[in-house]
Amino acid sequence: MMRKIEERLTPRYKVKVPVEFDSGRGYTQNCSASGVFFITDRPFSPGQLIEYTLFLEHIDAAGPVRLRCQGKVVRVEKNGKKMEGVAATINSYSLEVNEPEKQ
Repeated sequence: MMRKIEERLTPRYKVKVPVEFDSGRGYTQNCSASGVFFITDRPFSPGQLIEYTLFLEHIDAAGPVRLRCQGKVVRVEKNGKKMEGVAATINSYSLEVNEPEKQ
């Protein structure tokens, strides 16, 4: 029996948060410091450059924090239905924090 060699450089964490990109939406299944795996009904191709936003709803009491990411699609897992899994790198990111409302 052949065992698959782990290629990830950083640990993965099961995290389900909304993800949005130009052509649609989805949700993450897991993420790490260097990448994310999300489920969507939009088609992607390995090697494709991608910009996406993760919505971190509970990280700040003032409201959701948006993590805007740029990366590259490294793997696409089709499941025979409309949905597919997409593994993408996080090559760069920026945080958008909601400013508290002035009273």
